[in-house]
This record gives sequence, C-alpha cells and structure tokens, in this order.
Amino acid sequence: MVSQNRERAGKAAPEAEETRHKRLSARSARSGPEGDRSSSSFETSGSADPGEAGRDASPGPDSPGRRATDTPVSAPARLLQHLAVAGLVLGLVAAFLLVGTGGINRFFGVGLAFFAGGLAVWRLFADDMHRSVTGLQIKDDKIRRLMARCEELEDRAWELGESDERHASILATLGDVVIRRDQDGTITYVNSAAEDVFGPEHPLMPGSPMALPLVERNSQSGYRDGLSDSETEGMGFRDLLMETAQGRRWFSRIDIPVRDTASDRQLVQTVLRDVTERRLIEEELLAARHSAESSNEAKSRFLATVSHEIRTPLNGVLGMAALLRDTRLTKEQSAYIEALETSGETLLLLIDEVLDFSKVEAGKLDIHAVPVRVGALAENVVELLAPRAHAKNLEIGAMIDPDLPEEVTLDATRVRQILFNLIGNGVKFTDEGGVAVELTGRPDPDGGSFLDIAVRDTGIGFDKGEAERLFREFEQVDHGPARKFGGTGLGLAIAQRLAGLMGGAITAEPSETGGALFRVSLPIPETLATNADPRLAGLEGGRIVFVSNSRIECPLLATRLERHAASVSILTPGKADLDETLSAADLLVVDNAALSDSGGWLATARLTGCTAPAVILISPPERERLDNLRQAGYAAYLIRPVRIETLIQIFSGLLNGDGIDHAWDVSAEPVANGFLASRNRTSSRPLRLLVAEDNDINRLLSEAMLRKLGHVPVMVADGEKAVEAAVSGAFDAVLMDLHMPGLDGFQAIRKIREEEKASGRAPVPIVIVTADVMKDARDEAAEVGAAGYLTKPLSVEAISDALAEIGRSQASPASR
Repeated sequence: MVSQNRERAGKAAPEAEETRHKRLSARSARSGPEGDRSSSSFETSGSADPGEAGRDASPGPDSPGRRATDTPVSAPARLLQHLAVAGLVLGLVAAFLLVGTGGINRFFGVGLAFFAGGLAVWRLFADDMHRSVTGLQIKDDKIRRLMARCEELEDRAWELGESDERHASILATLGDVVIRRDQDGTITYVNSAAEDVFGPEHPLMPGSPMALPLVERNSQSGYRDGLSDSETEGMGFRDLLMETAQGRRWFSRIDIPVRDTASDRQLVQTVLRDVTERRLIEEELLAARHSAESSNEAKSRFLATVSHEIRTPLNGVLGMAALLRDTRLTKEQSAYIEALETSGETLLLLIDEVLDFSKVEAGKLDIHAVPVRVGALAENVVELLAPRAHAKNLEIGAMIDPDLPEEVTLDATRVRQILFNLIGNGVKFTDEGGVAVELTGRPDPDGGSFLDIAVRDTGIGFDKGEAERLFREFEQVDHGPARKFGGTGLGLAIAQRLAGLMGGAITAEPSETGGALFRVSLPIPETLATNADPRLAGLEGGRIVFVSNSRIECPLLATRLERHAASVSILTPGKADLDETLSAADLLVVDNAALSDSGGWLATARLTGCTAPAVILISPPERERLDNLRQAGYAAYLIRPVRIETLIQIFSGLLNGDGIDHAWDVSAEPVANGFLASRNRTSSRPLRLLVAEDNDINRLLSEAMLRKLGHVPVMVADGEKAVEAAVSGAFDAVLMDLHMPGLDGFQAIRKIREEEKASGRAPVPIVIVTADVMKDARDEAAEVGAAGYLTKPLSVEAISDALAEIGRSQASPASR
C-alpha cells in the first residue's frame, strides 16, 4: 500500500512541474500586448518621460489625501498658462482701442479682439487635450496595478493548489484515509488512500453517507460489522477496529471541523490512521503488566505466608529459650542459650528485611512524620546494638549536635530502621576499633533544616568505585561464594529507599582513617537553635581529662564537651605528661578497660597531687565491680555507651560542686531475670486471661510466660471455643491468635462483640497475638476494635507492657 502511494506521489511531481511551466509561458505571452498598450499610452500623452508621467499620475485622482488640482504642472501646461495671460492682455488692449479711439486704431482693435478670441479658443482646446491625456495615464496606471494584483493572486492560488497536491500526496504515501462530509453526513471528498486501504469497491464514495466498516464485539458472535456513522456518534477521537482489504486492522480516528473554500460550507474532516502495530504493542504491554501484577501479588502472598509459617515456630524457639534462661543454669548452658537466642534473632532480622524490601518495592510503605526526640532515638539504637559490639570488643558511641532542636518532625520508625541497618552493618563488618554515630544539622536554603547523620566504622571498608554497588539488592562488600559475612544484602537497599521516601538521600564513601562512612541527609521543618540548658554553664571553661585508649567513644564525648566551651584532653595511661595534666584537671574520667586496676591507679594519682573528682567509665558486664570502684574513691560512674543526658547531668553536678543524687544507685540497673523485671511493671493484681492459640508449642509457651508474670491463663485451641468461653464474661482480657482452623481470630472477635452488645456487658479488652505482620491485618484489627497488636516471636517485655496497660485502664476487677 505504501509503495503504491509513493509511486503515485512520484508521478504527481513531474505533472505539477509541467503545469507550472505552462502557466509561466502563458503569463509571458499575455504580458506582451499589455506592454505595447502601456507604451502607446505614453506616446499619446506627448510626455518626454513616460515614467515621469506615470509616477505623477500613479496615485489617481481619487486617492486618499490627493485632489485633482494637486497634480504637478508640466512644461506644456505652463506655456498654455502664459498664452492665456497674453490673450487676456491683448483682449483688454483691443477693448480700449475700440472704445477710446477711432479710425485705423479701431480697426486694429477689432483685429486684436479676433486674435484674442482665437487664442482663447485654442487655449480651451489645449486644456481639454491635457486633461484627456492625464486621465488616460491614470487609467493605464490603475490597469497596470490591477493586472499585477491579478497575477499575484493567480500565483498564490497556484501555490495553494500545489501545496494541496503535495499534502495529498504525503497523506497518500503515509496511508492515512481523509474523508470530508457535510453537516448531513454526506461524503464530499475522499482521498486515494481509501481505495488502497478498503479496496476498489469500498462504500466511502462522494455523495453517499459515511459508513465505516467497523468491527465491534458483542456477546454472541464476538463481532458485529457495518456500523454506520450515526452509531458511532461521539467517536471523535478513539481507536477503531475495521475490515480492510488486508484483513481486520486498528485505525485511530480524528474528527476536526474544516470549511470548504469554494462554497464556504462547514465540513467535518475525518482522518483514519493505521495503528495496528501500536495496538499490538500496547496489548502485549498490558498483558505483561497484568502478569507482573499477578506475580507481585503472588510474591506478596508467598512472603506473607512464609513469614507467618517461620515466625510461628520461631516464637516457640525464642520463647522457650527465654523460659530456659529463667531457670538455674551452668555457664556452659547459658552460653548455649545465648547462641540459640542470637541465631533466632538473626533469622528474625532476615525475615524482617525481606518483608520490608518487598513492601518498599510494592510502594506500600507510608511515611508518617511526627515530632520525635531524634537524639534519644539514635542513642536507643546504639544501646540496642551495643551488646553485639561489646561482644566483639568494639566501641560504639553517638554524638548529638547541641544545636539540633530537642524534637524534630520525622518518621521515627523509618529513621530507626535506617540507623539500625547502618550501625548494624558497621558492627558486622568491623573486627577492630568500633562504630561512631554523629547527628548534626545545617540550614536549608528553602526553609527549615537538614538533619545529617554520619555513621563511621573502622571495618574492612570498600573501594570508591564500589559505593554505588553497595546499595543494590542482595549485594555485599565481600560478595561471592567464599564471603565471610552473612546477611541478605538488603539493609542498605532498604535504607536508601526509606531515605528517598522521606525526601532525603544516603551516600557511602571510604573513610579517611579506614573503614566506611555513610551519610544520611533528611529534611526537617524545624530550624537550628542553641540549647539554653542552664546546666551547660557549669561545663564552660572546665578542664576535663579522659584517661583512655578509646578511638571512638571518648573522642565523640570530647567533641560534644568542646561544643560547650570545655577544655578536654584524652591521654593514654603511662604518658609522660600525664601527672602534670592530672594535677591541673577539674574533672577526671577513667576508662576501666584501659587499666588493669582502676582503683589502684586512682590511689596513685591522688598521691601525685590529683584532687579532681573522678568518674569511672565501664561496660555493662563490669557492673559487678561498681562497689569496689566506689570504695576506691570514684565519685560516679558511666555505663557504655554513654547517653549525653547522663553525661551532662553528672559532669555539671561535679564541676559545680553540687554533687550527684543517687550517683551510685545500682538498684536502678536492669536485673538479669527478665520475667522478674517485667513482673514489676505489670498490674498490681493478677489478671484472668483467655488465650486462643491453635499451635501446641506456642500454647504451652504462652501459658508458661503468663504464669511467670503472675497471671492466670485459660487456654483454648480455636475460635469457636474462644467465643464460648468469652460469653461467660469471667476474663479481664483476651489474647487472640488470628489464623486458626474453623473460626479465625477476626470472626471470633466480631462474634464476641455481638454477644457483648446483646447481653449489655462492657467490652472485654482483646489483644491480638499473631505471626501476621502485614499492614492489612493491622488495619482490620483496628477496625474490629482490638486493644493491642503483638507480633510473634513474642517477647516478655511486649506482653508485660500490654497487660500493664490493660491493668491500668481497669479501675476495678472485672465482674465474675
């Protein structure tokens, strides 16, 4: 079809050129007589310069701003004017002679009178001839201008015709069908492409109504042919399936209003373009999209199912390990339990990373920004990962810029997740040294500020060219089958996506001192301001000396103290000028890990003249030495990792000489027995609890945990029995599993609420305890009015906190 159109266009071009040559020849032949006529006109006028005469008369007598008397006077006209004046003088002389004289003079006067009359007649005739010549010149000039205008219009009409032919040939080459019809729907024009597309017998002929050979689906045969234009009313812009000479093909239809230049009628022009290839590609893309969506849904269902099935036995593993840790154990057994808990927590972390990454990829993670104490948040994450770092003899610490607002607006959950991934990676890939976390701020030119988080470690590091690869999915620094470090390689990928969702960015670069440096920048609406804490005034000018080999935590603390105008020195034990520095110090901080006998060292320092109060810096496993250190003369102690609030409180109290209340209150330290500590946080009375759990091991675990917390559990194995037991109203709360055979947790909750409403009883608090961590389940739990949502593996702290909240909300025991 396209080749035929191109051949037709090729033939049309020479024909158009031949037509153009014929027009030029005709114009040349026509211009000859016209030129002769113009020249004869100039000769008749008697003008010596025909061009000058034409220019004088060109505006015409009726031109705007020009009167007939304004025409410039030529030389013959001036001569005629002089002769008319002479004739007038002669006439006056003749009249004088006739009246005032006699004889020969009167005869002479009569002759002069006749001569003056003849001269006047000749003057009138000459004036008429001059006006005739001038009028003829003006007429010739108008004719010449009109002929030039006609030729210009003919040229423009020919160019427009040639343009129409060229456009028609282009449309024919492209294969577009062009149809014009009047307001009644009658076709007035069809281009030649219609024959190539629909065949020589097509119905789209001028004078007939437009009826496109459409193919439309119906419920019986699948297609219906021969739709008229009235049936396709409103199809001004859409794709249509039509029957053509090449079979069924898709065409895009565009209707635009046009005007017929010959009759000035309003027409509708329809352009049909073959878009079959485009439609096929779109259908393939649509099918691929549906397939991808189905695969994504299947992947989400698979991850949710696998997560639930793994968390259920993992709840039994970690829960039984916690129960076992609460029994009498040998050191060897304690080590085995610790290994068991570490392995279970690692498995749980991997599951969470896979689920989080799946949510990010599916775009199901929402950002909820609320005011949060970001400094405390960072310190909480550091404390959470400190045991893992201390187990590898690593340091870990945080430094919070004092200019940061106490509260900033962020999504605390996502920021905690970013910090956990970055700091956890630093601990995992570091064997010597430690991990430093620094939170600073800087103004945002567009308003607000930027929260900058830097996480630096002294681990294996990476090459600068590998920075981008680290943020890819399932990538690690030591990739390959012989890699030393485990993990999914999703932590950094998740952190980068979370930072992007919050409008920030994350970058990685090799640290100058070895290891890796990760920078996170997050926008916050708050502005930076200097902290006006009155306690900080006591640090200004204070001389503080750290006695430590620390490479991470003590330098971070020194940086923070220097921001408050304190003079800080970090000296290693045994340094030459140590005694001199100690004697001038206002406050002494001794790292217990840097000395074999911190108490003996302090006694020696006192003998050398050091009178400054001393603070001992210890790690959590060294708490058992606190009594001896207190007796050795230390005024206070700090537990690693050090919180900034605790540091300021202790240092300002010692430097101001006010002392510190409860500086050695060891009873505030966490106790080793987790169940005992959690029991102290629960309600003041035992709660009677209904527990619905279908898994035998988890049912046994739940009963043992609740009894150790001092409550009275009643166990049921499915939803029907849970509803039957709850109807009695003899329970303070219900712990409900979601996925149970028969009646699931949500259905059981709804039935319990219906029974309560029918009997007029107050609703019993229902806490969901499930391995389902998907957002849909949480939303449905909120819809049915659950009092809490706990996910497995279930920790002692989580269940005790939930029950303590229920106990506080109940003013009196539930009615039995």
